[in-house]
Amino acid sequence: TVPAGTTGGIVVTVPTTDDPVFEGSEQLNLTGTLTGATLNGTPLPAGITDTGHATITDMQGPGADVPVLDVSDPGLVNEGSSAVFNLTLSHAVDAPTTLSFTFSGQADAGDIGTPVVTVGGTVVA
Repeated sequence: TVPAGTTGGIVVTVPTTDDPVFEGSEQLNLTGTLTGATLNGTPLPAGITDTGHATITDMQGPGADVPVLDVSDPGLVNEGSSAVFNLTLSHAVDAPTTLSFTFSGQADAGDIGTPVVTVGGTVVA
C-alpha cells in the first residue's frame, strides 16, 4: 500500500547471490503497476505501469566466476605407459560446454596411441 500523497521514496532492493557458477550476464526486470482509486472512488486508469531493468554480471570485478582451465603436467612417462593429463575448471558453467584439445611436441606419431577422454569417470571419447 502506498500512502496518500506519496510521489517518491519507494525503493525495492533485490539482493543477488554471489555463487561459484559462471552464468554470464543475467537480466533482472521489475515491473510495477499502480491500481486503486481516489478518495472519492474514481478508479485509476488502467496501464499505469513501468519496468526497470538490471543486468547481473558475473564477468568482471570482485567475485567474477569466469572459469580458468588448468591442465596438469604428467611429468616423466615411461615409454609404454600412459601420460595422464588432469584438466580442471576453477568454476562450473551453468550449461554444457565444449573442450577442444590438440597435441604438439616432438613425439613420433607412432609413439602416441588413441587418447581416451573421461568426464566424471565416464568415457566420452
